[in-house]
Amino acid sequence: MKKIVSFLALVVVFTSCQQDIQTNTPSFQAKQNDVYWRANDARVSVDASGAMTITAFTQFETITLETSSSLPGVYVLGTTNQNNYASYSNDLEGFSDFYDTGLYTGPAYKVSGMITRGSAYQANAAGAQTTGGTGSGLRVATQTTNGTVTAITVVARGVGYTPGDIVTIVGGNNNATFRVLNIQQSNGEIEIEEVEGGLFTGKYKFNAVNDNGDVITFSEGVFYKIPISTF
Repeated sequence: MKKIVSFLALVVVFTSCQQDIQTNTPSFQAKQNDVYWRANDARVSVDASGAMTITAFTQFETITLETSSSLPGVYVLGTTNQNNYASYSNDLEGFSDFYDTGLYTGPAYKVSGMITRGSAYQANAAGAQTTGGTGSGLRVATQTTNGTVTAITVVARGVGYTPGDIVTIVGGNNNATFRVLNIQQSNGEIEIEEVEGGLFTGKYKFNAVNDNGDVITFSEGVFYKIPISTF
């Protein structure tokens, strides 16, 4: 019986959250370090090149989401393409702080597909070593076909990597390479799901870092029918 009551409570909470988003238009919200966060106001601007910026406010806080295009799609944060970018700032009780998904150094997070597949690599490896880039300790599980590396999965993130680093997998002829896209402290995605009648709807999540190396996390982020600013 307790399990049934708990399940029903979860259903009510989920349903109320969905209704809250749809009945409060525009809506911009997320979990900030696992605590519910909601903006008082949010607006979209689109520049002459088509790049989009969403700015969302509370009384003392601002989140900015920027994408290189205003078209529906997924935009990855923390990469060398800083046209896709997120930031969070606050000014609470005279103390101000600023976090962003800029180019920082740290453990590798998201990596690219193979740039070069290489040759003479042995069968699939559970944790192949790598060389190159600004860091060390990055290890990947590999899938190989006829001596070439066809796919990789990060199994150890290492330390000291910078977005854009080219990394080589040790083994074979030492010529299979891939790129570090972003790092653990600075990453995320903005997804524009729909643009209808000048109203933008989508999702977002990001980790952002400040000058002290502190990280703030926004997860399960949603923006719903945010209008283009008229001022």
